[in-house]
Amino acid sequence: MRVAFDATVLVDFFHQKHSGDRRARIDELVATLSKSKAQIIIPTPALTEVLIRAGKARAEIYSILSDSSAFEIAPFDGKAALECSILLKNALSAKEQRGIAKTKIKFDWQIVSIAATRQVTTIYSDDKDIANAASRMGIKVIRVSDLTLPPKSRTQVDLC
Repeated sequence: MRVAFDATVLVDFFHQKHSGDRRARIDELVATLSKSKAQIIIPTPALTEVLIRAGKARAEIYSILSDSSAFEIAPFDGKAALECSILLKNALSAKEQRGIAKTKIKFDWQIVSIAATRQVTTIYSDDKDIANAASRMGIKVIRVSDLTLPPKSRTQVDLC
């Protein structure tokens, strides 16, 4: 199985100060994907967004992603560029194409096109534009809030 993470999920994955349900969901996701030997695709535009925010942790984050067999850093290459151009032309009307900010085309559609050329079945993302682009391509998008919360991290409520 091949899945992709976008920047919204990667930022939270590497942000060690996150805690609570969101942290538990992301940790559980990574553990589950690891156990199933899933390949996690990291599109380079998403990686760029993460590394911009990483500060001093930039080299460490890059090292973790590039050295781990669980992750594959996937570039926006010629095949992805071709796929992106076809998808944009077929998926959007001329009016819609003009309405998309250039940065959205450069990042969101590139991320989805990279995922498509790597036969990704699911993208984990909280970005609605990624979700819209992926749905046009038949790629499932799962938000972090939709992930199962591990039982051990659920807060017990005493009703007595």
